Amino acid sequence: MNKAIFLMMSLFFINSTLLAQDSFAQNYVSKPSLAKLPVPYPGASKSLSDSELDSMFNAMPLVRTEKRGRYNYVVGSVLVDAPQDQVWEILADYEKSPEIFANLSLCQVLGTEGEVKLLRQVVKPGGPFKFDYVVNLIEKKPCLIQWKRRSGSLKEVMGTWELKPFKKSASASSPASDYTFVTYSIYLDGGLALPPWLLASQVKGYLPQVLNALKKRVESSNRGRR
Repeated sequence: MNKAIFLMMSLFFINSTLLAQDSFAQNYVSKPSLAKLPVPYPGASKSLSDSELDSMFNAMPLVRTEKRGRYNYVVGSVLVDAPQDQVWEILADYEKSPEIFANLSLCQVLGTEGEVKLLRQVVKPGGPFKFDYVVNLIEKKPCLIQWKRRSGSLKEVMGTWELKPFKKSASASSPASDYTFVTYSIYLDGGLALPPWLLASQVKGYLPQVLNALKKRVESSNRGRR
């Protein structure tokens, strides 16, 4: 079966699948009791050398696929002209995330249980798709945010934001500056109707826009502080 036929068959099942999943997410949100679930860390993205980081100063976001265990993650990286703590401050302000990311229409903190935050997200990546799900999220300030699907749309959602500080040395044309190497990793599985390869191809298409939107917001905020 070629991909075109598979896509047509997938669209036949999508509406009923997503409606059932969205209803499940809505029912979950109304429950007062939130049981703990562990959030397995999917593994850090592959490290880049300082010379590779240095080459990214004038580059577009780097998007690639990385194999971690049995999962193929879509991974994107961008160099942000701001200190690590300022990038963290904006990323961790979850309920304001829709102001930055055009594909995110809702990001709501439902509660906390120990170190785990319960976060509801409604994502509209384009076309007829809308995903409404709840994740378990753990923060390791100021370098890592990781999450895993708990309920709602899709079969699996696992992802991370990783922040690595990077110091740019002074040169004849510019002073020394604190940068942050930001890496976003995501694995999505929608089951039979939306297999991982289909969702991964869609994520690769819009991930540069996501990273550039974060870069623009953080650097704009950072210029106001200088």
